[in-house]
Amino acid sequence: MKRVFIVLMTAFVFFSCESSNSRVLDFHQLPAKAQSFIKTHFADKEITLVFSDDDFIDRDYEVSFADGTKVDFNRSGEWINIDMGKNQRVPASAMPAAINSFVTGRHPNNYVVDIDKDFLEYKVELNNGIEIYFERDGDFKRYDD
Repeated sequence: MKRVFIVLMTAFVFFSCESSNSRVLDFHQLPAKAQSFIKTHFADKEITLVFSDDDFIDRDYEVSFADGTKVDFNRSGEWINIDMGKNQRVPASAMPAAINSFVTGRHPNNYVVDIDKDFLEYKVELNNGIEIYFERDGDFKRYDD
């Protein structure tokens, strides 16, 4: 039984790695929701690269900008990560209002440089390195530094 499990896990890892297919795209090949998000929140930035990463389970998209900003999207075009680097702030309009209010209220001298969203929570990184976790509804969960 143990050998069958090891063989299955090895096959899964092999096919996960081998079936990944990254390809460069034109901006207009992004899902409409992703295009709209970029036009709304990052219209002033120059796009340098758009690509998709396909594997046998899912497809993700990444948009890179000339200033180092990167925004990742899931298959349906919803953002899943906004990474501005250490010197730029995530636009307030791109974040949930409750998270923006929490950060500006509790950390007035800092700003969000990276925000991740998954099906359970948001993870926010401030320019001073502090990480803050929020529930999906924007309620504060915890700090992690």
